[in-house]
This record gives sequence, C-alpha cells and structure tokens, in this order.
Amino acid sequence: MSDGSMRPERQALIDEFFVMIRKLNRTGADIIHVREFFWKASEIRGFIPPTVEFMTVLKAYNAVLFHEFRKSLVPNTSMHILANVNMEAGEALISLGITSLEQLQLAVKGKIMEQAAEG
Repeated sequence: MSDGSMRPERQALIDEFFVMIRKLNRTGADIIHVREFFWKASEIRGFIPPTVEFMTVLKAYNAVLFHEFRKSLVPNTSMHILANVNMEAGEALISLGITSLEQLQLAVKGKIMEQAAEG
C-alpha cells in the first residue's frame, strides 16, 4: 500500500523539478534555484527522492550549470557523492516517468514542439 501513498509526493517533486528546469534562463540566479531545490529534496524523509535522476537530467540539459552546482557542494557530503554518480540520461528520464519524446518536450519546454511549429 505504501507505494500508492508515496506516488503523489514523488510525482509532485518531479513536476517541481521540471518547472524549475523550464524557468532556468542561464543567469547567476539559476544556481540558487538549483541549490534550493536539491537542499529541499535532500530533506525529504517520506520517500527517496530521485536525486541522481534529477542531476543527470540537469547535466544533460545545462551542463555548465550542473558543473557549477557540483563545484559548490562540500566534498564527501551525500549530495556531493550523488552529484558524482553517473547515470545514462535516458535511464534517468524513464525513472522519472518520461518515456516518450512528447513527454520529454512537455517536461522540458512546457509544450510539444510539433504543435508549436504548426502555428
């Protein structure tokens, strides 16, 4: 039963992550948002947040920002260790429930690109 009750919280966190990704605009403030998100995630006790998956997607989406974030972490902390785990981006997305290109575009861009091209 516990799996069912945990799902909505995990999904809400995943949604929040992609909202953050969509808001990133390549400014210095981005690192603050990213740090705040990961600190918040690290304090979750009700379920294990998919932190490695989030970091993997962030790295694929904005490598510069990811490396900046990783540099800002205290060495040998759990967050630093997680930031150094290598995972395939496709695997990370599947773990986050994104299994199609449309879902990926929705998550990262907030819209499906084919529809945007028609307009």
